[in-house]
Order: sequence, then C-alpha cells, then structure tokens
Amino acid sequence: MSQHQGSCYCGSVKYQINSTVKNIVNCHCKLCRDHSGTSLSTYAVFPHAAFELTSGEADLKHHNLGEQATKHFCSNCGTPIFNLNSKYPGACMVFFGTLDDFENNPPQINIWRESKLPWIDGIAEINSMTQGI
Repeated sequence: MSQHQGSCYCGSVKYQINSTVKNIVNCHCKLCRDHSGTSLSTYAVFPHAAFELTSGEADLKHHNLGEQATKHFCSNCGTPIFNLNSKYPGACMVFFGTLDDFENNPPQINIWRESKLPWIDGIAEINSMTQGI
C-alpha cells in the first residue's frame, strides 16, 4: 500500500491518502472545464475511504455541481482539492496539482473525449514564450 500527501496552494488544507492510485485521468467534459477554469482537468483517482484530511477541516468547503458531482476546495486560496461523483461511487477524484509526489506519473486515460477542445492535441507543438505576456 502506498501513502500519498498533498495540500492546497496556501497550505491550509492538507491530506493524506493510504492507497495505491487507481488511475490518473484527463477529463475533457464541459463541467470539469467550467468548475476548474481550465481546458481539461487531471485527476488521480483513489478510493474515497482512503482519503484523510490532516489539517484545514474548517477551510475545506464544497459546492454541488449538479445532482451528481460535488467539488471540495480551500476557502482561503480557492484551490480545488477533490471531487466526488455519484457516477463513480466510492471514488475520490483528487486534483492532480495538489499531490506532492506525482510529477513522474502521467495520465493513463482521457475521458469525455467527445467534449475535448479541438486544439488540445496540438498543445505540445505550441512555442514556449521567453518574454512576458
């Protein structure tokens, strides 16, 4: 069994997960784009029962994203921490960027590809900026 840790940007909300990751997923659905403010969301999927909040319980807030999904986030800095979705009972979708130790673990699957933005496949070909915006 593996142990993973993570936190929000400001460090107020911290967690640990005592489980091996089930999957690493890029989700392209419109709901994930809307509530994350990005072109896709990357999640590490763990059993929800293995997720343990270690600090910041008072700062962890949630918002229902409809009948099926609930987003949990830090009320201080706004960092999304995890989602729960009744379509995936027992699963906890942890926002990839909040994990401390996953730099070398690429996504394994793309879901809701039919909603994918048409320019996503070419993103690796975009030139890097050397100047400011």
